[in-house]
Amino acid sequence: MCGRFYVAEKDLDDFAALVNQVEKHLLKKAGEIYPGDYAPAITPGSIEKGSEPGERKDQVHALRWGFPTSKGKLIINARSETIAERPMFRAPFATRRCLIPARGFYEWKDEETGRKRVKFYIAPPDSSLIYLAGIYWFFTDKEGNMIPCFTIVTTKANEDISPLHDRMPVVIERENKGIWLYEDHRSDAVRKLMLPAKSGLLLPVRAE
Repeated sequence: MCGRFYVAEKDLDDFAALVNQVEKHLLKKAGEIYPGDYAPAITPGSIEKGSEPGERKDQVHALRWGFPTSKGKLIINARSETIAERPMFRAPFATRRCLIPARGFYEWKDEETGRKRVKFYIAPPDSSLIYLAGIYWFFTDKEGNMIPCFTIVTTKANEDISPLHDRMPVVIERENKGIWLYEDHRSDAVRKLMLPAKSGLLLPVRAE
């Protein structure tokens, strides 16, 4: 699963510069991002006037992490295996996929004694930027305001992550960003992106 991820301060500043002034004040927090926090997200853009047919420019928006439920719980992950069928995720997966830029994410593992959970930071060996696959939707809060929210898509853990957890976020490599944002959700190309990350792309390090 993915219960927390990391956004570097420089990255937050870079992406915040691309967000419109109305949303900019929402991006207040760098470092560890918790459920309920706002984070920059790359969303599909529209076709601009004068551009080549089919050419689009990606947009950046401030989205809140977690789809709210009637019981007040936040749904922070969506399983790739059932995302196209579950009512909460079906429409966002079809029409509103996004990318969450991050430097890494966190996972916890119980020590053998069973008394303490050990925190691990999972990131590329070269600390490069990664893109977590997400979907987003608009929800109405108690005051009637429309809140854009995202959830992170997860898949089966690869051999590097499986000793810590049986799930991991879907990681979209840079050359596949356009496929995730714009291709038909029923295409094989999109389906293939929801497989576990290749071995060695992300490595866990004890975070304490």
